[in-house]
Amino acid sequence: MTGNTFVHRLPRPTTAGAVATLLPSCRLQGDPERPIAGVGSLGSTSEHLLAFCDASDAAERLAATRAAVVIVPSSAVVGPRADQTLLVVDDVRAAFIDVVAALLPGSERPPDPAPGIDAAAHIDRSARVAGSACIGSNVIVGARTRIAPGAVIYEDCVIGADCVVGPGAVIGWVGLAYHDRADGTRSFFPHLAGVRIGNGVDIGAQACVCRGMLSHTNVDEGVKIGSLVYVSHGVVIGARAWLSAGTAVAGHATIEADALLGIGSVVIDNVRIEQGVLVGGGSVVTRHAPAGSKLYGVPAHAVQTMRRFGPTPRG
Repeated sequence: MTGNTFVHRLPRPTTAGAVATLLPSCRLQGDPERPIAGVGSLGSTSEHLLAFCDASDAAERLAATRAAVVIVPSSAVVGPRADQTLLVVDDVRAAFIDVVAALLPGSERPPDPAPGIDAAAHIDRSARVAGSACIGSNVIVGARTRIAPGAVIYEDCVIGADCVVGPGAVIGWVGLAYHDRADGTRSFFPHLAGVRIGNGVDIGAQACVCRGMLSHTNVDEGVKIGSLVYVSHGVVIGARAWLSAGTAVAGHATIEADALLGIGSVVIDNVRIEQGVLVGGGSVVTRHAPAGSKLYGVPAHAVQTMRRFGPTPRG
C-alpha cells in the first residue's frame, strides 16, 4: 500500500461512535470514543483518519493502514487492531458517501468560481491571468504562468511556475464516479482532493484535468498536455510525459516519466504505463505497460517499431 499525505480535515472533529449513529444498521467494533479529525484513503499517512475498505484482501489492508476508523463490509471476517475501530455495514461505499455528506456538506463537488480571481487565491505577481478566466478559492499559480481566456481553475488546485493553461481548459472539476446502491439509486462519489501541477507544464485548449477523490491528481514538471485531453481523478503523470491531443486517461492510472501517448489514445483506469513507453495514436491501453515498450492497436499490443511523434528530437 503506497502512502500519501492527503486528508480532508473536518471543521469539527468527531468520534467513531458519533459516525456510527449516522449509519443505520451499523455495527461498531472497537473503541467508540476513538477520535476522527479528517477523511481520506487507506493509504493516507495522517492520524485520526476515517477511511473505508471494501477490497477482497481487507485483512491485509487493514493491517497496513494508519487509518484510525475504517468502514468495512459485513462480509469481512476481520477484527480491529487495538488502535483501530471498525464500522461494519452492508454497503461500504454508500455508507462512506452518506458520512461525507453529513460531516462535510456540499463537499462532493467544488463550488463554481466566478470570473476573475478569488480573494483567497494566491497568484504570483509575474503570472498573467486573462480577465475572463475563473480562479477559485485557495488556488496557487506560480511565477510567469499564463492562464488563457475562459480557463476555469477550481479551488484547491496548485499550478507551478512557467506553465501555460490554454483557452477553455478546466482544472479541478470532477470525474465520472458514481455508486449504485442496493435500492437502485445512484449516488455521486465525493471528490475531496485537488490537483497538483508542477513547473513548466503546458495544458492545451479545452483540456480537462479532474481533481482527485481521496488523493490529489498529480502532473509532474515538464508535462505537455494537448488540446481536448481528458485526465481523470487521481491520475499521476510523471515528468516530461507527452499526452497528444484527444488523449483520455481514466481514473487512477499512472503515466510515468517520458512516456508519449499518441493522438486520440486511451488509457483504462488503474493501468500503469512505465517510463519511456510509446503509445501509438488511437490505441487503447488496457493493461500494465513495461518501461520502454512500444504499443499500438485496440487493445494495444507490443510492436517492434513505431513512427516518431512527440517532441522534436535534439540535434
